[in-house]
Amino acid sequence: MEVASRVFVLGNSNAIRIPRLVMDALSLRANDPVTMEVRDNELILKKQVRKTAYPSISELFEGYTGTYQPTEIEANGIVGREMI
Repeated sequence: MEVASRVFVLGNSNAIRIPRLVMDALSLRANDPVTMEVRDNELILKKQVRKTAYPSISELFEGYTGTYQPTEIEANGIVGREMI
């Protein structure tokens, strides 16, 4: 798909409008993060994939080969005013 647009001045910066066809093709919405790359005199625009806030348990323990066995531990008794 090839779509025409123009560079225009926006405040102290330059900007390019992204036509609706391109937005739809990339599943972009306003404020979505994108990456831009210039290669062989062409601009390559990619939508960034948002990562989850925390890695999953399987990702955290990927490659773990230890021999951990869960055990019960005893707390060190009453510390404060737990028993009233």
